[in-house]
Amino acid sequence: MKQVIRWIALSLVMTTLALPAHADSNQQARHIDVNGHGLINETPDIALLTLTFSQRDQQARRAKSTVDSQVNDLLALSEQLGIAKKDIQAARLTIYPEYDHKNNRQLIGYRVSRDVQVRLSNLLNYPKLLEGAVDIGATHTGQLKLDFSNRKELENKALQAAFHDARQQAELLAEASGNKLGETLWIHSSMSYRPEPQMRMAMMSDMKAEASYPTGEMSLSRQVQVRFAIQ
Repeated sequence: MKQVIRWIALSLVMTTLALPAHADSNQQARHIDVNGHGLINETPDIALLTLTFSQRDQQARRAKSTVDSQVNDLLALSEQLGIAKKDIQAARLTIYPEYDHKNNRQLIGYRVSRDVQVRLSNLLNYPKLLEGAVDIGATHTGQLKLDFSNRKELENKALQAAFHDARQQAELLAEASGNKLGETLWIHSSMSYRPEPQMRMAMMSDMKAEASYPTGEMSLSRQVQVRFAIQ
């Protein structure tokens, strides 16, 4: 997968002169503070999809039986697509009565819904799973959340890029001010928040014909604040 690392400098400079000669041995050294920014752009390779199966019936037991059958069919489809059982969560079940509030709040049946979360490690399975879920009877899909299987590795690369960016800026500023960059005195790191791309929430019946797997890149960003001694 294509990987692009951009170094973006957001530098804040503060040079502190040595304390007067009568200060004690703990006097603060001259230093320079800089902010470094590391950015990784990568194509996501996993996704989390939530599918909802819902039925209403005069008897809650019958509605639940229909939903359970639909979920079992989805599990069978997932197995055919090579999706591991550990990547499927189908425990969330809700049952509640529904009333006709325009007719003296008359009971019209019981609604049974089950949410199924599927983790897709092969995004080519997305349109197949989505279309199959429509045929089975899924009524709704939540937002498709994209992510990286090697997120920690990418975050570490962004962190390294942020430090190299900070050091590059510090060297440039030290040279411009007629000084020489010294050792690293302290480092503070943070992660920039970037919303994850998500497909809009939609009715399953509206998505069958247009089903496709997601494309594009996502960004991971890390920031560091570094203090370097200057000589």
